[in-house]
Parts: sequence; C-alpha cells; structure tokens
Amino acid sequence: MSQDLDTLAALAATKLTRTEFAVVRAYAQGMRPVDIANRYLLDPDDEDVLTEHQAVQRILALRDRLVQFALQHDRPDIAAMFEALRGRSDAGMTRRVDALSSIERLGQGRPLPGHQVSLWFGPSLARRLTTGGVRTIADLTALANRRGSSWWRGVPRIGQQSAEVITRWLRSQQAEIAAAVQPHVLSPSQHRERAALVPARMGTAMAYPVPLEHMLEPSGRDGWSVDLGEDMRWIRDWVGRRATSPHTSKGYRREAERLLLWVSRERALVRALTAEDLRRYRAFLANPQPAAFWCGPAGSRGRAHWRPFEGPLGASSIEAALRVVRALLRAMALSGLRRTGPDEREDAGIVADSADSEAGTATPGQRGALPQESVPAFFTWLMSAEPSPRHRAALAAALLLHRHGLRISELPALRLGDVSAGESPARLALMARQAPEGERIVPDGDVWAALVAHWRDRGLTPEAGWNARAALLAPCEFPATARGRAKQALGDAGYAPSGLDQLLRGTWKRFAAAHGLAHIAFTPGLLRGPILPGPYLLLRSNCSTKQ
Repeated sequence: MSQDLDTLAALAATKLTRTEFAVVRAYAQGMRPVDIANRYLLDPDDEDVLTEHQAVQRILALRDRLVQFALQHDRPDIAAMFEALRGRSDAGMTRRVDALSSIERLGQGRPLPGHQVSLWFGPSLARRLTTGGVRTIADLTALANRRGSSWWRGVPRIGQQSAEVITRWLRSQQAEIAAAVQPHVLSPSQHRERAALVPARMGTAMAYPVPLEHMLEPSGRDGWSVDLGEDMRWIRDWVGRRATSPHTSKGYRREAERLLLWVSRERALVRALTAEDLRRYRAFLANPQPAAFWCGPAGSRGRAHWRPFEGPLGASSIEAALRVVRALLRAMALSGLRRTGPDEREDAGIVADSADSEAGTATPGQRGALPQESVPAFFTWLMSAEPSPRHRAALAAALLLHRHGLRISELPALRLGDVSAGESPARLALMARQAPEGERIVPDGDVWAALVAHWRDRGLTPEAGWNARAALLAPCEFPATARGRAKQALGDAGYAPSGLDQLLRGTWKRFAAAHGLAHIAFTPGLLRGPILPGPYLLLRSNCSTKQ
C-alpha cells in the first residue's frame, strides 16, 4: 500500500507547518491555486510544475488537516468555517484569515479517548478503521489491549505498515491518552524483537507468570517450598509421558501450568487440594484476577509478556480444564503422592455447574451432572425405542463408552481388523489405551450383539469376512456434501470424533425430551464408567435379533 498522506497517521496527527498555514491563508484570500502551489508546494529540485487540479488537491488536503486540527482543540466553529475555504465576501475572507491566525497560535492538540479516529488519522485510514468497528481512540486502545500486538489483523484492509505507524503513535501518546495501551502491545517491528522470557521462581511474589518449562522451584527450604518443588517435578513427568500425542500433551501442559501458577500464588499444594480449593479454582477460571497478571494475547511461550489466559474461560472450556485436573489428581493419588480421604475419591471437589446444582440434577459425589438413575433409563430407552440404523450406531457407541470405559476420541481409530471372533459365542477383542499394557478389552455379549446389529446395517457380517481397514463404527448414509461423498468413496471411512459426539448428543436430546430432562448438561464423556444394574441388561437378547 502506498505511503500517501491519508494513510500515514503521523502526518494527520500533527500541526500544520508555517508554510502550510501560508498556503491555506493565500487560498482563503483568493490567490490562484497554481500560483500558490508553484510558490509554496513545489519542490525546488523538481523540474515539473503542478497542474491546477493537482494544486487544488494538495490545498484541499491541507484544508482537511486544518479542520482536524480545529476539532482536536474543540473548535467546531472554526472547523465549519473552513469547510468552505474561500469566502464569498471581504468580510467572510477576513473572518477566515483571523480564525487561521488564532488557530496557528495554538499548540499541538491532545488526543482524548472520546475523539473520533477521523480527528487523528487521514481519511482513508479513518474509513478503514471505522469500517472495522474502531470509531474512537478508546475503541482503538481497547482493541489493542484485548488482542495485543496482532490487533490490526482483526481490522479489514489494515496492514503491517499502517499498524506500525498507528501503534507507534499510540505509544507516543501514552502521557496524553487516559486509556493507555498495555506494555504487551508492540508494533510489528518491535514484536519481532521481543525479549526472551526470563524464568521465574514459583511463589506468592511472582512478578509475572511463566510457562511450565520456565518455572523454577522455590528457593526456600521450608516444608511448603520443598513440597511444591516435588509437585512440579511430578507434574512435568506426568505431562512428558503424553508426548506421543501432541494434541493431548499440549492440553495437559496448558492446564497443569495454570494450576501450578494458581496454587503458587495461593501458597497451596497440588497434592493437598481440597473440594473447597477446587471450587475456588473453578471460580478463578471463570474470572482470572488480577487480569494484568493472568491475561494477555496469545504469543510465543519463550518471549516476554506471555500469559496463561487470553481472558475468562467459558463454561465448556472450564469443564474441559477440570477434566484434566481430575485426571491429574487421580494419577497423583495412584502414585501415592496425593492422599485422599474417604469422601474424596475420583471426582471429589469438582462440583457441577451452579445451574445444575440449583436444579437438583447433581451432587458432589456424582460423576458430572447426570442423576444416578438417568443412565440406566437412557439405555433402557435405547433398547426399546423405535430402531433405526442411526439409533443402533448410537447404542453400540454408548455401550463401548459406558461398559468398557473407552474414550470417544479412541473409537474412530478402531478398525474391523481389530476384531477377533472367539470360539463360541463370538466375542470382540480391541486394543485400547484404557487396557493395561499387553492386555485386550473383551466386550460382553450384549455389546457384541449391538456391534453385530450395527455391522449388518452396513451390510457386513463376521461370518462373510470384511475389509479389515473399515471403521468399527461408521454411518450407513453419508451427508450429500463434497466431503461426505469423498468419505463414502473411500469405503473404509467411519465416524470422526465430532460425528460420534453429535450422534450421542442428538440421541440424548431425544431421550431427554421424552423424559423431561432437557436441562441436564450432557456430554458423551458422562456415559463412561462401570455399568449400573438395571433393566437394560436385557439388551443381549434384544440386540441379537435386530437386522
């Protein structure tokens, strides 16, 4: 983008020079534009002369800056006077010249948060900012503080060059603008030169947060410092064991470092977290305070101004974070580092959403937010409701989750090649992360029957043989989209994790609507666990007869 006058913010934000004031004064007094341009605006080294059109354009550009300058000083009367630059009478001309002299004596304007961006930036740049929702200086500083150095990427047609000028101008106005930009807001050139993050010791006096790999153990020799250092070493090793799964490792690392930073500021220990501590941690995730310490834009983990949060977490993100915390505390308890009391088992301390608690749908001892009787009722309904291929696929997936503790993210990886039929009756053997090393999960007869019913819907039977690469669970009909047709053409594609999630959520919604449970916060993960006694144990005989 060319560096014209209405793109560079600095030119629009400064007072006119004495020569530029002389140009506007001469034009207001009736001097010909060509004569003005050749006398005041022509570069002495330039052999070309300006045409009348070029001269008028340059003079009107100076007029626009003069109007801006008047508005910056809260003089709308003078700004309105110069909208029509030439007076129609001697009296009008005299008033303009006097006004010009008065405004020439004023100093540089002071930007205020309520000022329109058009007062401080050129017309083209101001239009682009306004189109992007940035109308005032306060809007601009708020956007920069919220998005950080990449704020300009959210404003259409603002590139690095304009961002460089605007950010530097905001920095230069720090003493004038009440709502100043934060230290982490850097111009594109400064962002590339950001200083490396300095590791910090954990404790209540931390000046800034640091990621897991930059955390230093407390220097004290008291019991809390020693125990926190041991917690840190154990958590680093726990996160490191998931390095083979980059996505999982990244999520576990993020939640582990957030928890470690929080317990350090609270002078607590991960191994000693109680139910009340975890309630306070849930509230903290919803509103990390002080925001200046905890929150900032996404950035490199090894550079200054890194922050563990971009802002408060939403309800679903909080639940995801607490699931990782549950896994961490369970692993810590199994290792013997964390001790739990008789009323503080797997999910103790992770309370349900307040809305669910107030509705009476959960208690602290339950898994998630489901009433104890709803899971057996769900499977009873799955067995007795009107069958369909989609319904039977949901039944097979739900039983694998609930009966054998598989994760919804594991199911898409399972293939028909993982199936091994037993002698009599037939059984299914699956490798899964949940199984101890070297062992296999062998589904019960009703789970096998549900799978066989699902395979028959797809035209597959164990007796006739099948494509070993085909997915264990797959839709009978793919959507009529380009992606759906491409997956169907492969012949061995199945449900993705998101597809299984939608399948089970949709099935639960139909069940909940039929039983008045529309307000329960259901996720497929809540089905995982030991199967409960109930009437749905009759599934074996029912599923085996479905075609």
